[in-house]
Amino acid sequence: MRIGLVLPEAPQYSETFFNLKIQGLKESGFDVILFTGSKNKKKSDLEIRSAYPVRKGNVFIQAFLYAYVLMKSFLFSPKRTLNLLKLESEDGKNFKECLKSVYINAHIFPEDIDILHFGFTTMALKRENTAKSMNALMSVSFRGYDINIYPLKNPGCYKKVWENTDKVHTISEYLRGKAVKYGLSENTPYKKITPAVDPDKFPQSEIRKEISVPVILTVGRLNWIKNYETAISAMKMLADDGVNFKYTIVGEGPETERLKFAVYQLGLRDKIIFAGKKSHDEVKDLMSKTDIYLQPSFEEGFCVSVLEAQAAGLMCIVSDAEGLKENIIDGKTGWIIAKRDFRSFKNKIKDVMEMNYERRKEISDNARSRIINEFKAEEQKKYFKEFFETMTKKA
Repeated sequence: MRIGLVLPEAPQYSETFFNLKIQGLKESGFDVILFTGSKNKKKSDLEIRSAYPVRKGNVFIQAFLYAYVLMKSFLFSPKRTLNLLKLESEDGKNFKECLKSVYINAHIFPEDIDILHFGFTTMALKRENTAKSMNALMSVSFRGYDINIYPLKNPGCYKKVWENTDKVHTISEYLRGKAVKYGLSENTPYKKITPAVDPDKFPQSEIRKEISVPVILTVGRLNWIKNYETAISAMKMLADDGVNFKYTIVGEGPETERLKFAVYQLGLRDKIIFAGKKSHDEVKDLMSKTDIYLQPSFEEGFCVSVLEAQAAGLMCIVSDAEGLKENIIDGKTGWIIAKRDFRSFKNKIKDVMEMNYERRKEISDNARSRIINEFKAEEQKKYFKEFFETMTKKA
């Protein structure tokens, strides 16, 4: 069986989820080809086909490229090209829009595949009819951004995706339930396959006998949905209570300047550090020196960083965002706090500081043991093998 995996770009070394997925499929005997939106600049042993570029800065070069790609598609993939034009036309698109669809999909048409899988649901937009035009099955994966953010700005955006999808992969029950609210049929087959981590890459951190100055960490993009305001407000209350601490925020994003200014206004610049973007190894090193991992998000699909923090045996305090409630077992592998409730976040941090060593060691052991037993990379490979092997055409 040959699977075409559609991604924005070839996965980097640190992108564990996709690398494990591809590695597992190849080990299971599947032939995997990647279709990417941008040309791969680094050497890779993967079979990759990149989309034809859109050169907005040069109309003449783009017009020539457009004509060349369309002609090539009609010559070498005539049946698939005509199928796509017909399907797009039936969806109400004008001839110009239909030709654009051919251009967007021209790098995919020459390949013979059994399943076209979109690694992000947003990647299926403008490609809703591609699999059908090739007589292939179509599947999509849900990520937090796909379901939590993109539809807010683009209502009804997935209508055609849902109609043409034969099977869905979700990283949490929460995301699948929300997709149903956005129009996905309850009858569309799906499988929940959570992210996985390699616990050997995140050795269990040493639990300090006493925590007088807690070292706290959050890893994530600096945008509104991560709810850093609650974390910073909790830090302000800790400082007002006379608690000394070090809070490191790893990541970058559109909220960076605003959050830094908030920290400055609150007089916390000596306690809160914006570390910027860090490599996977650098994050691992930071976790090895951390007592408490904080994730105050408004919404999360699942959150790999919280899995990694549990693998490292950190004291995890997270919000009650739906995906996180599937990630943490409250009171056993960490603690779940109501989102926006900065006072409760502060109180739980103080509770952990005052907690005896034995209780903290118990939480640490529970968290790591659960990661080892329930989020194994090898198990994830098996689940994806089953996902694709059991796919059938939608009735």
